[in-house]
Amino acid sequence: MTGPRVVVAGYYPPPFAGEPIHVKQLAGFLRTRGLQAQVLNLNRHAPPSPEYLWGSTPWKLIRMLFALSDRRTILHLHTNGHNWKSWVMILTAALAARLKKTRVLLTIHSGLFPGYTRTFGPVSRRLARWILGSFCRVIGVNSEIGRAMRDLGVSDADLAVIPAFLGVPDGGAVDGADRALVDGSRPLVVVVGGGDKDPEMGLPIVIAALPRLVERFPGLRAVFIGWQVGPKTRPLIAAHNLGQHATCVGEIPHERCLGLLQEADAVVRSTFADGDAITVREALDLGVPVVASDTDFRPAGVVLFRKGDAADLLEKLTEVLGGPRDRLGRPADASQPGRELWGIYREVGSIA
Repeated sequence: MTGPRVVVAGYYPPPFAGEPIHVKQLAGFLRTRGLQAQVLNLNRHAPPSPEYLWGSTPWKLIRMLFALSDRRTILHLHTNGHNWKSWVMILTAALAARLKKTRVLLTIHSGLFPGYTRTFGPVSRRLARWILGSFCRVIGVNSEIGRAMRDLGVSDADLAVIPAFLGVPDGGAVDGADRALVDGSRPLVVVVGGGDKDPEMGLPIVIAALPRLVERFPGLRAVFIGWQVGPKTRPLIAAHNLGQHATCVGEIPHERCLGLLQEADAVVRSTFADGDAITVREALDLGVPVVASDTDFRPAGVVLFRKGDAADLLEKLTEVLGGPRDRLGRPADASQPGRELWGIYREVGSIA
C-alpha cells in the first residue's frame, strides 16, 4: 500500500510513559500498513537517535514542526494540552494546516486538559476554537477530554474519542533479577505511578494500605514502577519498614514493564488524574485485574476505589487478591486495537 508521508510529533521513549510509548507504537503501526512514518521527538532533552528527528531547543522544535509539514504530509501532533508550552505546539501545527495546507491531526493525552481549559476566558476560548478548527480531526483519549473539546467549539464531525492503545506487543517475559523477584512473591502487586505534574502523587496511599494488606497476605510483594518514581517512594517504603514486601524499581523499559504486568496478580493505579493510562489497558488486555482510583475516566473492567482513600483501596485490593486466580477475559473493545484510528488515517489521507 502506498500513501502519504506521516510525521508523528510527540514525546518518544525514554521516558517510558503513556504518550511516548503510544507515539513509538503508532509510528510502527503506520509503517506496517505501508506508510512512510517519521517521528519528531518533542522532548528537547532527549539524546540524539536514528529513531527520530530532534531539536535541542524549543525554538528548533517549533521550526522543525512547521518545516516538516507540506501538502503531501499528514502531521499528527501528540501533546498534553494542559499548559501554554503545549498550546504553542498546537498553534504551530494549526498554522501549518492553514498556511501550508498540511493535513493535521491532534491527539490530547492529559487528564488535566479539561481543568486547564475551564480556566480560559472569552478571548482565550475564541482563540482556542480557531486553533482547534484548523485540524482535520481532534482526538481525545477519553470522554472527559472529548467533552472539554466540545465545550471549546469542536464539532462532533471533527472530534473522535479514541484510547491511546494499540495492543500489547509480543515479548515481555521476565528474567534475571525480575524473575527472582516474581518467584518469591505471591501475591504480586504491580503499582504504576504516573501523571505529568507529580508522578508519585497517589503512591503514598498504596504504601499506607500495605501493612494491613501484608497481614492478610504474608507473601505479598508490591513493585512500584513508573517515570520519575522513586525519590519520594523509596523513603516512604523504608519509613514504614516495608523493605521485605515492597520494591521500587522506578522507570524501566516498556518490555520489562510488560513482563512484570503479565506476572502480576493485580495492578494498581492510584493517580489523582489520568488521561488513558496505557498500563491499565495493557494489564486488562493481559487478563490481569486492575484496581484504580476513580479519576474522571477509567475503562470498563477496572475495580475502582475512591482516590486518596487508603482504606477503600485496602478493601478493594483485598477483595481482588482474595478472589479466584483465573485470568480475566480480554476486554470487548480490545479485539482490533487501532481500527478506529486507522480509519481516520484512511479518510484523511485518501488511502484505499
